[in-house]
Amino acid sequence: MTSKYESLRDTMENVMRKALPIPKAPREYHAPPPPKPVSWVPHGTIGNVNYENRLKLFANELRAINAQRSRIIKLSSRGWCYALEGLGKITKNEFTAAQKAINDCRKLGFLPIDFTKEDQDETRRFAGIIQACNPTTQLEQIRDDIDIMLRSLAESVTDFWQDESFYLMMCVEKGDIKELFQPICREYHVPIVSSKGWAPILLRAHIAELSRRAEERNLTPVLLMFYDHDPTGLKITKRFRKNLEDCEGGTGWNPKGLLIDRFGLNADDIEKHGLTWIENLKTTRGKEANAPWYIQKFGRRKCELNALFKNDKTLEAAEAICRNAIEHYYGKDAKERFQRKEENTKQSLSEIYDNPVWHDFSENIDQLIESFSEKEIRKTQAETVFKQETELDVFIDDKYYGRCPSCGWQFNYSRDDVGKLVRCRYCNASMRLKWKGEKSLGAVSNG
Repeated sequence: MTSKYESLRDTMENVMRKALPIPKAPREYHAPPPPKPVSWVPHGTIGNVNYENRLKLFANELRAINAQRSRIIKLSSRGWCYALEGLGKITKNEFTAAQKAINDCRKLGFLPIDFTKEDQDETRRFAGIIQACNPTTQLEQIRDDIDIMLRSLAESVTDFWQDESFYLMMCVEKGDIKELFQPICREYHVPIVSSKGWAPILLRAHIAELSRRAEERNLTPVLLMFYDHDPTGLKITKRFRKNLEDCEGGTGWNPKGLLIDRFGLNADDIEKHGLTWIENLKTTRGKEANAPWYIQKFGRRKCELNALFKNDKTLEAAEAICRNAIEHYYGKDAKERFQRKEENTKQSLSEIYDNPVWHDFSENIDQLIESFSEKEIRKTQAETVFKQETELDVFIDDKYYGRCPSCGWQFNYSRDDVGKLVRCRYCNASMRLKWKGEKSLGAVSNG
């Protein structure tokens, strides 16, 4: 039986414990966590030393990516964002920062001022510029213009669609893809346009006019479409016929006889050519696209057209996709067939080509050019070789701070950072954050 003294003692202990909460073990001091690593895309303003140092690394990486292609292909600043997203280096949320970083690199000379493709809006370019030059320049231009016009004369007057069954048109989503496909389309005399997303009314009217002309000649009009593999890209191609029907009152043409063929970018092509899937469905506004029908079939992933600009191999794959789509309708012998038609036209124009006026013109203008020519010394500048930086894998487990493999600097992180490409705040090393479980799984598979 508990005595009254023991009850009193227990009561006093409880009172004292509440009044004077003395810990049984000393408290440990936890220092604040170190800051997270900075974004791989430089953020800041010109004049900040750290920002400009990161811009140099950023510019070097863009040059290294460019060097993977043997052909010089200029992308717009927006096109570069899509390409970097396709390489897994940035997300849609970083597009604005990436475009600013690219433009700042051009301003500071870290990238050539003309590194990106020229603005397609001609109203943003000077017109009426007169610059004094050597007469040789203009004389050579006149000679070249005459030569081009003579070579294109037969093509301009040849009826390539005589005895043909189809008339092809091509509509692609992005201007960069249009420039890639345009030389191939020129070989087959296929008109090509970039809609930059949903087609505007005037573009739909132009498609209607070309299709109407084809149908008047008993040709089946075919619209080849090449769009992103994402919910919006698939939706645009699926609804394109309805978009044309909406304009029937203004165009006077019904698209019921038009064949619409989405020849890319399709899931089979992505897998076949090893293109990069982007593991999200973020739109340009940074929000996840709400497309249950798409997610059920393809999952929460997408592939942008600019993934085709990764290297020579993917560029060749893109050109093959374009060529195969055209030859599916025109046939494998289309180029040779069209060339024969052009050659027949050229023979019928022999009276023009054989006229001595062109020979006399060529001799006389060459004499003029030679008389005005000045000797010029051309200096060959050695090309700078840009080495692509190495991504360092850093495995994290949500238990300890991350540590830079290059300098040992510790950094904080969250689960949302897994898979991201970041930079060390201290040494600027490029780090890819990975979950520690991936490392053990890789070891098991290698074993």
